[in-house]
Amino acid sequence: MRLIKMFGLAVLAAVVATAYVGSSASASTSTQLCKVHTGLTCPEGKGTSSIHMALVEGTVGKLLAAIPVLCLGVLVEAEALVLGKPQSVHAKALSLTGCGTGSAHDNCTATVEELPLSTLLKTGLDEGSLEASTGRVRLVCANIGINCVYDLEGTEFAVGAQHLTAEGTPTIELGGKWFCPEEGERESKLDGLLKTLHAETPASSVLCKTHSSETCAEKDQVKNLHMVTTKPPVLYNTIANIECESSLATATALAPAETQKLDVTELTWKECHTQGAADNCTVTSKGLPTLDLKRTALNLGEATTLGLKVGIDCTVLGLIELDCVYGSDVALQVEGALHKEGVGHGRFTASKLVLKKLEGTGHCPESVKWDATYEPLEHAYVLLGSAASLSGEAAYILG
Repeated sequence: MRLIKMFGLAVLAAVVATAYVGSSASASTSTQLCKVHTGLTCPEGKGTSSIHMALVEGTVGKLLAAIPVLCLGVLVEAEALVLGKPQSVHAKALSLTGCGTGSAHDNCTATVEELPLSTLLKTGLDEGSLEASTGRVRLVCANIGINCVYDLEGTEFAVGAQHLTAEGTPTIELGGKWFCPEEGERESKLDGLLKTLHAETPASSVLCKTHSSETCAEKDQVKNLHMVTTKPPVLYNTIANIECESSLATATALAPAETQKLDVTELTWKECHTQGAADNCTVTSKGLPTLDLKRTALNLGEATTLGLKVGIDCTVLGLIELDCVYGSDVALQVEGALHKEGVGHGRFTASKLVLKKLEGTGHCPESVKWDATYEPLEHAYVLLGSAASLSGEAAYILG
């Protein structure tokens, strides 16, 4: 038996036990696939039992490292059992279609000879790993002399955000007829992605007060956002770093869109100073920005500033006067409420984002780095707008 990397075959077979399987860390954490995401654990009666998955549109499964065998279609059905440490997932059906080495995709077949039994272990909020304990797949490409069987036992896959991902995932070759490729030298890894939820129209982004489904009803949409920093914000620069006691932001959320507009109505800084000094700086907003919020994954997104201008007025050591204005279009990382332990109501994070000098002479540095984390005063989840057309049922990894 030889250990090889079947980039796609492992992906497709793992799919079998998909958004669900995984285990490698401690089994002390309870795991359950859940239909809703309203908290850190799955409410009674909301556990997911039946799972249907397909390849993400526009992607293919790559099966071997040495010879590029591609499959254009994958369909999977699986059953998730009750809450467990880890949770067991049993594949009920798996089909691999359109497999081949050429553009016709018709000279190979990939057949599941033994459906995988797998386990899913939660490693974070809606994050987990899937590990197969059984399963065999036969790959036949008669015109190039391939007729081989591969064992899936022990193979692991990353699961989360409605996807299962295999990247260079190794499987065991059990042998077969003719030529059975070993691991290739080329490391062109492919992410095999599967999901249970498909957007049939362009997905819109929206901040939502609740998270009972993948989309947000109009009555639950956040209309006004109030945020305060969780730690002192800092403007790093080459003259003297400026730290403030806190920063406050408010915004009006407009209608859901592919990028939702958040009109910032207030952005203030309180009690600012340079190191070793007290209240020797004033930081003000010279131009209130608009934030373009775009959902990038389950309960995650980016908020890009448009029109941000920050004014700095400082006297450093009684000698250096700073009267400068900075601004740039930068992207804050957004985590929705309860995305992981410790996030709370959500987070908008500026991690040393570079703001360039717009006005000022003399000692004004050419740029400053904005470092701050803002938390809403109430739950704000990053979801899909209700206008999106969706099919399928979501499955979140909870406890």
